[in-house]
Amino acid sequence: MKYLQIIVFAMLAMPAFSGVYKWTDTQGRTHYSDAPPPAAKTTQLKLQSYSGPVKVSQAMGTDRGVTLYTTEWCGVCKHAKAFMKDNNVPFSEWDVEKTEYGEARFRQMGGRNVPLITIGSQKMMGFEANRFMQLWQASQGKP
Repeated sequence: MKYLQIIVFAMLAMPAFSGVYKWTDTQGRTHYSDAPPPAAKTTQLKLQSYSGPVKVSQAMGTDRGVTLYTTEWCGVCKHAKAFMKDNNVPFSEWDVEKTEYGEARFRQMGGRNVPLITIGSQKMMGFEANRFMQLWQASQGKP
């Protein structure tokens, strides 16, 4: 029984990986999906949901205000968006698997895990509500 519990806990502790592919059709349009057409030239995107402690650092060339770089499948991303909506925090969102701009900006800022959140010139990897509110209030000139 203990052996089974150890296996279950180990599986739960593993980060979530996504099997997402980027491919271009014959008209030159870029697509993202979980399974590309058989003949298409594809690139597999390897992203995972950030599971460690929140990391905050300076971010160069960030967008104004609050910007979330997310994926559709990321539970932490969904939690962060819900928190911001519930607390009336205006934000922009870029899905790094569905938009070329989002993917490019995410990579430019050293993104490897989602969510990546920028608050003014600060960059937060992961999400923790109290730390986010401190950063957001500081960016608004509030103590």
